[in-house]
Amino acid sequence: MLPETAKHLLSRAEAYVRSLLRNPYWWGGLILLIVLLGTGYVLVNHLLMPKLTRQGAHLQVPNVINRPYEQAKNDLEALGLHVEQIVQRYNPAFARDVVVDQNPAPPALVKPDRHIYLTINSGELRHVVISDVVGLSLREAVNRLRAQGLHIEETLPDSIPAPHRNTVTGQKPLAGDTLTEGASISLWYSTGLGIGYSTIPDITGLSVNQARDSLLALQLRSIVISALDSLSDPNAPDSLVLRQSPAPGTRVRAGFEVRLHTWRAEQPEPERLLPLRYEENEPPGVGL
Repeated sequence: MLPETAKHLLSRAEAYVRSLLRNPYWWGGLILLIVLLGTGYVLVNHLLMPKLTRQGAHLQVPNVINRPYEQAKNDLEALGLHVEQIVQRYNPAFARDVVVDQNPAPPALVKPDRHIYLTINSGELRHVVISDVVGLSLREAVNRLRAQGLHIEETLPDSIPAPHRNTVTGQKPLAGDTLTEGASISLWYSTGLGIGYSTIPDITGLSVNQARDSLLALQLRSIVISALDSLSDPNAPDSLVLRQSPAPGTRVRAGFEVRLHTWRAEQPEPERLLPLRYEENEPPGVGL
């Protein structure tokens, strides 16, 4: 059985609830509170939140690639979108200051006020002085030219044999020429000495270019070496062949390199009188 105090408290609570349920003001206040809460929910959920989140409002991103940046920016901002510009290095495949990429990409659906990132083809073309890669391995030459920003258009076997297999024997354009970044260059490489034989001609007294042409006609190559009493550049147009090694008449394999010792015609004639056709003590049969 409940204590008398508990029974008394329970009785008073029942009496309060009965009086409250019979009070019309309490019911009116409860109904008003429910109406206010329901109205607030409808306003927030169906009016306020859609405006804040743009729920149901989407725009289709137009394609602005290849358009001038200012035109693309105006078109996107007219749709209520924000534009962010990203500048990349100059790409010769596109006109300068045009859009080359956009994010999000078309035809994506986005909400108004979304940021659209446009990549612009801008900047200046960098000029590159071509390195001399003749004599380097083909791999090293390709890596060096690519590091300069040049494009290797083709690598071709040289029609004239050369001693060192897979080394660069020629390049076009030539070393020292200036190209714009991204320009193409071609390389020729050695496939090794040939299977045929050639007889070295007498080229003393000829200019360096004449001597080289004479040797190349016989599928022979040359290395130019400056004489001690000549100027510093052995490849100057007025350089003459003072002596050669191996001696004229030596039979060597196609692609063999003949050493050309030169002097400048404008300088005093060397103590050794022309023509001195081969180096002393040259071992017979060099290159066979």
